[in-house]
Amino acid sequence: MVRSYGRRITWFVGTIYAQVSTMLRVSVSSSVTLALGVSLVATVAPMAVGEAVADRGVTVGPTTSPALPPQTVIVPGTPVPATPSVPAPTDPAPTEPSTEPVATPAPVATEPTTPVPPVTDKQGDLAEDLRAVDAADKHTNLTWKRPHEPCGSANTAACPHGGFRGFRFGSYGRVAAATDLRGGTPESVNVVSRGPRIVEPSYLELDLSYGFVTKQHQFIRPIITLAFNEALFHDNGEFKTNSAIRNLYLDAWGKLTQDYNYNVWVGSRMYRGDDVYLFVDWPLDNQNTVGAGAKLQASRWSVASHVGANRLLTPFQFQQIDVANPSQGATTALQLNRQRMVASLTAEAKLLDGGAQGWSAKAKVHGEFASLGAGTRRRDDGTTEELPSDSGVRVGAQVGAWLPASESDPAAFNGFANLFMRYSSGLSAYDDLATPNSFGPDLRTAGRASEITLGFATAANTGFGNAMLAAKARRFVDADVNGSDPDDGWEYAINARPLVKVTTSLFAGADLSYQVRFPRGINPVSQVASDPAVTQIAPMLVFAPMGGGAFDRPQIRLVYRAAHLNQGALDLYVPDDIRHNNSWVHYLGVQAEWWFNASTGSY
Repeated sequence: MVRSYGRRITWFVGTIYAQVSTMLRVSVSSSVTLALGVSLVATVAPMAVGEAVADRGVTVGPTTSPALPPQTVIVPGTPVPATPSVPAPTDPAPTEPSTEPVATPAPVATEPTTPVPPVTDKQGDLAEDLRAVDAADKHTNLTWKRPHEPCGSANTAACPHGGFRGFRFGSYGRVAAATDLRGGTPESVNVVSRGPRIVEPSYLELDLSYGFVTKQHQFIRPIITLAFNEALFHDNGEFKTNSAIRNLYLDAWGKLTQDYNYNVWVGSRMYRGDDVYLFVDWPLDNQNTVGAGAKLQASRWSVASHVGANRLLTPFQFQQIDVANPSQGATTALQLNRQRMVASLTAEAKLLDGGAQGWSAKAKVHGEFASLGAGTRRRDDGTTEELPSDSGVRVGAQVGAWLPASESDPAAFNGFANLFMRYSSGLSAYDDLATPNSFGPDLRTAGRASEITLGFATAANTGFGNAMLAAKARRFVDADVNGSDPDDGWEYAINARPLVKVTTSLFAGADLSYQVRFPRGINPVSQVASDPAVTQIAPMLVFAPMGGGAFDRPQIRLVYRAAHLNQGALDLYVPDDIRHNNSWVHYLGVQAEWWFNASTGSY
């Protein structure tokens, strides 16, 4: 049985590997890559589902995920209170759509039924293993929780993401077709580090996973997420795409004791908490790491930790040089190899549990430590430069509250609010996937660079429509000795998006935002002190066929955006740039955004 579970992972990863290898060998990689998800569904689904039910006389029903109730607010990483337990068989109980095959009900037996035999270690194919596990589940009266219920019940070993078993395909994506009304391609206009997302490039993620349950009722799944940026053939005419593997890890959940669940993972992943959707930002914890992590979870609290690393292919962390080969010709030698190590610890507690009808609240604290080893870098002129070790620290906290959507009254008010606070110093004040742009006299950032971030996000749904509001303040000081540096200073941004229901699926509203920076130094282009600012107004029509909640997707939007840049913002462009004289910037286009079964990276 153990070997059969190993074969599941080997078979799944082998299928992915074969598809990716084929993709890399074909020059028209964009078409083949986009077909990856379809081919995997065609290959894997019949094996994992069809064979598993062929010998049982089972009628396979729809395999779509349960539809979300209207006006449901979904926030990645935000726990949602458990719904009441299922009533006794004599009471009528609401049914949930199921992703599992549905068997045709058999007539009630007039004689005692034969007990289901226990699972043996007999080796068999994947279908046999799944049938055996299903039989064991029925025999021990195990029930898999619905997607919005937390882990930790008496009968459930573990239930991440609803305990979804078998092949799972998911996606997040956005695409737009637009013009700047001047005959050019439109672009976002931001003077802060994370500006409003009303204008953003196309992006796609494809999620592939296969979940199964062991005899000991551990839930295990490999997860792969392929990501593609805005390079579209019909836009640039180039038959190539820029892609990346955003997730590639093995995830395992189990029950440590009756009251505690555990989770362990190993691989490369996005490791995140709650976000501010309107700014595409994770103000507290947003880690991109290759490493391992563990989590201990109780009914009202959890503790998670991880250790990981990255090594950017830049001369700051990695360098190869051409040298003479003593035997013949030239060869490449390794000059610099520095990994950035990151360790984190996160604790979360539910302060108030209002159940399915009332307000709930939580608090969360997060800490990180980053370090970078020493090395020697070769300059372009052939001289060397000693790079010292460096380090950084990040600490922060979050408080949040939420009111779930009512199943009996979908038009009732529901929503959430989150407040974030974070302080970073040294290496952690910079993005973990970017090279620091300034250093102290000792070529270090520790003790000099710092960042303070405050963030707020809220959303509300009613029968008349929905609204989102976000605000952010950030103070950044780099590591150099210049006290009048234009890179240093405070920045602020606020963004609101109210939508009013016109018909069942059509909404009208606007995205309104303001952003401003107060740098310490003068503008490097104009050589005068200025505070760049941008004001944006974007009326829109939104078609939302899946519901009227602020986070119900997919959405199709018709958007016009007018952005006004003050002189300080215009002076960020050099005088010869054609954008230097355009104080008003326009955008007119259609946008589509969707997500389903997507791995958000939250823990």
